[in-house]
Amino acid sequence: MAFNLSTIRRSALPRLVDQAAGAPLLWLWGALRRRRSPPAAPRRFGIMAFETIGDTLLAGTLVASLRASVPGAKITVFASAGNCGILTLLDGIDTVVEVPLTKPRAALAGIRRVAVDVMIDIGQWPRWYAVLCAASRSQFTIGFATPGQARHYAYDAAVPHGADVHEVENFQRLLRPLAGVRPLPPERALKPVCEPPPHISARAPYLVVHPWASGFRYSSREWPLARWTELIERACGLGLSVLVSGSPGDRDKAAALVRACPAGMPVTSMAGEVSLSELAAVLRAASAVVAVNTGVMHLAALLDVPMVALHGPTSRLRWGPVGARSIALAPSNRAAAEFLSLGFEYPRGPVDCMNTISVDEVFAAVRALLPRPSQMPERVG
Repeated sequence: MAFNLSTIRRSALPRLVDQAAGAPLLWLWGALRRRRSPPAAPRRFGIMAFETIGDTLLAGTLVASLRASVPGAKITVFASAGNCGILTLLDGIDTVVEVPLTKPRAALAGIRRVAVDVMIDIGQWPRWYAVLCAASRSQFTIGFATPGQARHYAYDAAVPHGADVHEVENFQRLLRPLAGVRPLPPERALKPVCEPPPHISARAPYLVVHPWASGFRYSSREWPLARWTELIERACGLGLSVLVSGSPGDRDKAAALVRACPAGMPVTSMAGEVSLSELAAVLRAASAVVAVNTGVMHLAALLDVPMVALHGPTSRLRWGPVGARSIALAPSNRAAAEFLSLGFEYPRGPVDCMNTISVDEVFAAVRALLPRPSQMPERVG
């Protein structure tokens, strides 16, 4: 039953094991343990952040809300290895504990390393996370009762998870059992952003493109390479330079995209070349960002950068950008798109709905977000 999120999503077998072993264990745990009431004046809060980077950024709403509403709050985030880096961008966290999810004994030791008054599990469906929450050194636990997932039995407070609302609203619902905590938007948890590195600033005005998805069936959430090259060519025609974003694992793909663009264009890859704090600075200073549905999209949205988000199988209602200056595009044929709510609800066979989003649509959205040409800074060099 000890799987990480990527493993559980990747195959039906781990999901089946997680459910078959986890659901009865949690039911028995809940039946044998008395439901507890919230502590009278909780100060020590734990947040379990084992979901994706995007989820973790959106769950910044919990950090910001607890920090603002509870004087003297101590916030510990129990995180998967993949989320520890992104947590450095969030303010108000006192301690981060890495929990090795694929090693049961070490995971149990990790979740019990720091005692808390209240533990909040942001997981939507894995039973393994709910087991860890129940095993934590906490006086009160809060988690989701997600329809059909049979994972809520052992929480002291099981909060209904909605498939008809944005995940930020679901996360904010996790605060309802705590008296006097007022929900704040997730961007309130971001640390102040520094200036971009000088060699990046010199390329302004620039467009950042992030073409790469990750995780289970990532290719179904990516836009064709030829569309990106055409979009980049059109953006350069507006007087913009273009930066291709990506992780160290995306270096080769980003370099191939740059090579596919016509020679002489002001386009360069920064994949794997900037830290997370530098990436936030680069995004914040961008004239616009175009990204597929991934953690970078959510970060740009929280920074309120002008952004075009490309959604194919992922629901805009559930996972769209929260920034006021964002445009979320998706295929017009809704019957073949936007079916992902929890992340694993793929139909059998190939999914190619991203192919139906045209360059014309994306370029028009970019132009709508850009300032007028007379208001754009002149590029140096």
